[in-house]
Amino acid sequence: MFLCDHRRGLIYLLGLVALACSCTNGAQVKPTEDKFYKSPYVRRCLQYDKEKMVGQSQACWARLLKRVQQEPKFQEKAELSDADLVKIRENAHRSDDQSVKLKKELDACMKLPSFKRDERIKCYKDYQSKYGAQLSRAQKFEIENTIATLIKAKERASGAIEATIEHAAKLLGLQMHEEQQGIRIDAITGDPGKQTEVKEQGLIVAIDGAKVVDLDSAERIARLETCEDKPIILLVRYGGIGDITFGRVEARCGKQPAGKKLWEVVLPPETCSEANSPEIGLGISWCYTSKDGVLEVEEVCADSPAAKAGVRPGHKYHSINGTFLLGKTYLQICQFFKEYPKTAIEFREMGGTLQSPSPLKSALLSPKARKKCWSAIESTLDRGDVPGNK
Repeated sequence: MFLCDHRRGLIYLLGLVALACSCTNGAQVKPTEDKFYKSPYVRRCLQYDKEKMVGQSQACWARLLKRVQQEPKFQEKAELSDADLVKIRENAHRSDDQSVKLKKELDACMKLPSFKRDERIKCYKDYQSKYGAQLSRAQKFEIENTIATLIKAKERASGAIEATIEHAAKLLGLQMHEEQQGIRIDAITGDPGKQTEVKEQGLIVAIDGAKVVDLDSAERIARLETCEDKPIILLVRYGGIGDITFGRVEARCGKQPAGKKLWEVVLPPETCSEANSPEIGLGISWCYTSKDGVLEVEEVCADSPAAKAGVRPGHKYHSINGTFLLGKTYLQICQFFKEYPKTAIEFREMGGTLQSPSPLKSALLSPKARKKCWSAIESTLDRGDVPGNK
């Protein structure tokens, strides 16, 4: 009797111990699994993902990834495991891919020719209707502003609104005239022109990120005159034979005109690939013409990422991943390859006369293959004395 009671007590005790162990083991696994999703540093980004707010999600994951990379004690402070860091990187890349997808659809609207203004307006409105809930306030504002600008340009072109380049220039405190490549500054007559520190004979080549050569006269005027509603950003080019200077300025007109110079950079007229240039790892060499912001492909190595994507000698590219190269330094162009091949590279051709290549995704050339590729490229090149390439 006593023995049976003792055994029952022992079995009961062992059962409690087993239950305690199973609970302890479960606690060791579950919190580790759940901690990532409960982290306050992660939760906001996950909420943006849930609400399909692509712009905010991309920025959130990028900020978190930057803190992990730049703050030595952040991982410990945030109680993030190495497995959590892998998840953060995966979410960041997924968010980047979604952002690129949205940008491609928006770029399709931008690529429509100026004379198809009604189609462009409809394209932007459809995009706004389809993705409005996923865009940040800044993105929504830019799209709404673009639609309003196109409508005004349409009215000007039809004669419903009388406007001239002289009127737009007066608002900006300048005298200007239109040329094929841009809008030439003839004189600085007042503010905000004086405050921006622009110089006579400078050529405005971009307005709020849109290249002037891609805009018809009515749209150029409409974009300039929005300085009455908001600050506009102008990219101004100086020179054309020797070194090229690019200046980016901000101007607002109206009752309280204001302007400022944002930055200025001097670029050599041409810069070409060298043995240690990052694009050699893609199997490609090119020369960058700073005046027009164009990369012209010189050579492509066989069986390289560039060759597999359809890059060919003679191709001319004016944008990478949707960003225009006009006004960029060669080092800024090299930054596009920093995340490759995690992030694919997509070129857009100048003028669209040739078929644009597919996005580059293949693995970089090995050091041995890269060296062989450069040797083959070097044997075919005869650049002479290229300024800025020493």
